[in-house]
Amino acid sequence: MRSNGQTSRPVWVGMSGGVDSSLAAALLVESGYACTGVTMDLGRGGSDLTAIEAAAVVCAHLGIPHRVIDLSDAFRAAVLETTARAYAAGMTPNPCVACNAAIKFGALLDAAVTERARLATGHYARVVGEGAGARLARASDPAKDQSYFLYRLSPEVLAHVAFPLGELTKTEVRTLASARGMSSMHTAESQDACFLGPGGYASLVRDLHPEACRPGPVLTADGTRIGTHDGVCLFTVGQRKGLGIASAGALYVTRIDAAANAVIVGPHDALATTVVTAGDAVWFGAREPVGCDVKIRYNAPASRALVTPEGASLSIEFAEPIFGAAPGQSAVCYQGDIVVGGGIIGGTQ
Repeated sequence: MRSNGQTSRPVWVGMSGGVDSSLAAALLVESGYACTGVTMDLGRGGSDLTAIEAAAVVCAHLGIPHRVIDLSDAFRAAVLETTARAYAAGMTPNPCVACNAAIKFGALLDAAVTERARLATGHYARVVGEGAGARLARASDPAKDQSYFLYRLSPEVLAHVAFPLGELTKTEVRTLASARGMSSMHTAESQDACFLGPGGYASLVRDLHPEACRPGPVLTADGTRIGTHDGVCLFTVGQRKGLGIASAGALYVTRIDAAANAVIVGPHDALATTVVTAGDAVWFGAREPVGCDVKIRYNAPASRALVTPEGASLSIEFAEPIFGAAPGQSAVCYQGDIVVGGGIIGGTQ
């Protein structure tokens, strides 16, 4: 985020107490921005308190104000309840996508804009272009790029957002933080969904949708029962481990039938698909078929595909078969480094 001499607009820096958000704040302060560190209270108890205390220490070190914003009600509705509901329906949601869209760059950003501030975070991503032409782009460090989780951010949102770490590698971030005497201040990085306790997703779903955590049949594609599972909430399409079934060949979860409380398994080839439909889509490109590189999971390589926008959905036809497209995950479309859209995976062929 370059100041270009325009540092009059204040900046809220979303701070978790981690090294990334801490360095983002430090770089902005050094560039002359009037910054306020802001930490969200998401109703997570001790983990929120740890983040608040750690962020406050960093803000004191930087000489900037620190605020706590209570977004616990919005977080429960937009992230916890939607995640549990999706798992109960046999899907594999990505709560980080929901949290970024509805909470960090939704409710928190709205609060910042109300006070005429921009919002900066420690995400590894970039914003290219301005105004209606603003687009989300991959970070310079491919190993840390987080644009997949941010794909729903529109040009209108990006106009108020900054990612100071977008041009840096993780190694550079650690070095810069250490040089500023911040290496011992930050908390440990959160992994995956930061709100989950020791019980993981299963505990969350069990609390809100216990019907998805009861035993049921494990079936083959032809309906033969070959085992019993402990709850559809424990499984995702493409999963191999944890099936508890003896078999001559490797078996994978190929489908989850939540209505029948059944998990369907089969060989790896049964996971192959060439066409994916993604609903609840956002699209920032031309309304015509376009070649894209598409990621169906954060940690999966992108695959070449022809993407056709169809109303609020995307029809994605891959050049080569892909494996394990899980309903509920996001399909994110890139042209080069630029995110042109994405949606929630529904049907496959």
